[in-house]
Amino acid sequence: MKKLYLILLFVHIISSGISAQGSKKAELTFPRRVVMEEFTGTWCGNCPRGMVGISRLAEDFGDRVISIAIHSGSSEPMEISTYPSIQPSSGIPACMLNRGGTLDPYSGSGTRGFNHYGIDVDVAALLAEPAEADVALTAIWNDANMWDVRFHVTTTFGFSSDEANYGLAFILMEDGLSGTGKQWMQTNYYSDSYDSNDSKKYSDDDMAVWREAPYYVSNIVYDHVPVNTYGIKEGIIGSIKAPIVSGEKQDYTDIITTLNNKVIQDKSQLYAVVLLIDRTTGRIVNADRAEIQPYGTSAIESVSTTQPADGKTYNLQGQQVTRPDSKGIYIRNGKKQLSK
Repeated sequence: MKKLYLILLFVHIISSGISAQGSKKAELTFPRRVVMEEFTGTWCGNCPRGMVGISRLAEDFGDRVISIAIHSGSSEPMEISTYPSIQPSSGIPACMLNRGGTLDPYSGSGTRGFNHYGIDVDVAALLAEPAEADVALTAIWNDANMWDVRFHVTTTFGFSSDEANYGLAFILMEDGLSGTGKQWMQTNYYSDSYDSNDSKKYSDDDMAVWREAPYYVSNIVYDHVPVNTYGIKEGIIGSIKAPIVSGEKQDYTDIITTLNNKVIQDKSQLYAVVLLIDRTTGRIVNADRAEIQPYGTSAIESVSTTQPADGKTYNLQGQQVTRPDSKGIYIRNGKKQLSK
């Protein structure tokens, strides 16, 4: 049975919309984590199945899967500006696994039928392949006011190369988001009270809670929500340096701010995620998540920044600003300055 399962996984990788992520000719390989970037919205009546898909993946794979629920839409209270730039054009709900193609966040590539839970098959196929690099993340509050989060990442590659066409991307995540008003209600096309074929198609037991729910579901608590990002599309320039030496660790430290962020509700519910992105393929090679440690924890050395000491002013996302026109922290001549 085990041999048959592995054969089916191989056939699935070849036949599905996701190509195999096989590692480079590596001397060392590492366990892989799969990143599920799910595109959703409170206004999207089909999107509850994505919430079920994320819940099932957590049950099936634990922390080997990192789920990111990206909310978008003109009336969406949890939208952030950076993520829609990589949203699939096929509409939502949709997801990407390690950015390897667009899938349904519940049925996946449809191995068990497009109205049944099947995203686990696609995830299992990716987890069966080792990664050519590992990332280990530590996160700590950079100040007593909990304004900035310091990310420290140790990356280890299993091969050597004179080039380093990779980049690290940082994400601040939050669990437990909620609110009042219609924009915080989850639209639900699966409700038995709604005259739609969708409620009849998705007959699996795990969809029963949505069939029994009303068309507009209030008091929803939203988890896995990104609230700020840095380098999300291709990675931070300079975060991985050449040459890459097999087995040799590379360290990188940078910060993400919570200032002027309207999405964040409770800083104690924040956590950190790092992605290692292959700039050549656009794929996520590996990832890690970490709880944010209290300010004063000595696990990380003092923060380093990628902004040069050139007399210019930058925000914490590395973008040059002519003049700070809002309260916040900026980098000038390589040092942090508070604009009041």
